[in-house]
Amino acid sequence: MTVRLARDNGAALVMVIMALSLLTSLSVALLLASSAEVMTAANFTAQRAALYAADAILERGMIDVAAVADWDALAAGSIVSSFTDGPAAGGRRLDDGTEIDVGTLVDAAACHKRTPCTDAELDAVTPDRPWGTKNPRWHLYAYGRLRDLLPEAAVGVPWYVALMVAAHPLGSDAIALRAEAFGPHHAHSVVELTAAHDDTDYNKGSTPRTLSWREVR
Repeated sequence: MTVRLARDNGAALVMVIMALSLLTSLSVALLLASSAEVMTAANFTAQRAALYAADAILERGMIDVAAVADWDALAAGSIVSSFTDGPAAGGRRLDDGTEIDVGTLVDAAACHKRTPCTDAELDAVTPDRPWGTKNPRWHLYAYGRLRDLLPEAAVGVPWYVALMVAAHPLGSDAIALRAEAFGPHHAHSVVELTAAHDDTDYNKGSTPRTLSWREVR
């Protein structure tokens, strides 16, 4: 009888160890799943916020564009916004420690690389740039930290924004704008807009009409 009880106790110990191992595995799996969901939610929130930041600099740009009489000079890069944070080149360190190079944004927008684009690359027909030789030639117009456009109380706004302008294939009565926002969790959002003069009251400095708006993915 004593021998049988000893064997039963040994079997029970093995079962307890197996149960604890199973519970531990389940706990670890739940913890990892919860962590992944938290990270996914944080990344999604950051990406949505980046879109709003890009849209904010786009709205500010539309106000500035309304005050410019010569859109040809604007599209050629001869006119620059008062909202800049230094030379249009060099690195900018974001709040989370990552860096972006302002000088490469134009080439990245035009031909998806960080070095100067060739004429052939600028004229290449792609789904995003289907106009060939009339593809937009982007020029930096405004760039800086979004919080510098906001009241002094807005100290926790981490977004860096840039706005580019270019001639649009529709002609001198239209202009293309491209807004980009960079922030935490490597969030990056791009919005492009086509604007046109409002012929009815353009001379009054009204905001140009929006012909198209799209989020570039």
